[in-house]
Amino acid sequence: MPKNETTFYDLLYNRTNPINQVSVYYRQATSARNSSYPYISGDTFRAFADYLYDETRQDKLSLVKYGEIIFVKTDNLFNFFKSPFDSIKKTIRIDSYLVCIESKCKKSCKIISYSVGLANAYWPHGNLRKFTFALRNHRKPWSQRTNLLYVNFEVANNKAQRAKALLQASKIGNIQIIKQRITLETYLEQLGNVKFVLSPPGGGTDCHRTWETLYMGAVPIVLSSGLDPLFSKTRSVIVNDWSQLTQDFLLSFNFSLNDHIIPDVLNARYWRETLFRHRHNYSLVSP
Repeated sequence: MPKNETTFYDLLYNRTNPINQVSVYYRQATSARNSSYPYISGDTFRAFADYLYDETRQDKLSLVKYGEIIFVKTDNLFNFFKSPFDSIKKTIRIDSYLVCIESKCKKSCKIISYSVGLANAYWPHGNLRKFTFALRNHRKPWSQRTNLLYVNFEVANNKAQRAKALLQASKIGNIQIIKQRITLETYLEQLGNVKFVLSPPGGGTDCHRTWETLYMGAVPIVLSSGLDPLFSKTRSVIVNDWSQLTQDFLLSFNFSLNDHIIPDVLNARYWRETLFRHRHNYSLVSP
């Protein structure tokens, strides 16, 4: 195992937690809904919040104060806005002081796109022990990866985009196409040995595959969308149309020089600081 790969997880962990204050990343965590710290997941964001309003818990919101953070599952938005915010005396409105972090948003100056990250830890495909093992043992340097392009998705989840992406990718040599279900361990090991991973949208604009790919050191190929500002902070390849995807196009990239760079958006600390920075800015302008 190369020395540089044994330290990647440690670098991620230490950068997320330089003073060993882990508890802030588990504030709302339970045994059933644990944080995925130091990785990003829905439940990592959930753990940052002051209040929860999801399928497991609906906190009383009458005491919510200006600038406090509420984690709301989108399915619960209707009931959420029916809640009495008695401690907030002014009308809640979508203005320059409101910050919403959402993974499926369109372009908006008032909405920040966030990483959907890994699957939550309570799902089999969000198993942190298996993921960390793969990160430590199977994340090869770029120059040592033997497969150029990797394809592993269900076309039916978004036939319009995925069928077109698969058809174009099939024209490329040195491609690995997975057609049967495989274990999480095998999947992560394969990600650690490929250079590019085709990641078309599925049920939403973002998907776990993209971020699994980034953590495992491969480069996701994504379709241009409102998430471009987020993906541009990583070593992703953004295409305007799947017809751009050719072997010559992929071979024009060389990411071997930034194997050890950890994009901020892969860190739990970055997102917590982003939330709290906006909360601080809000407190400066609130009465």
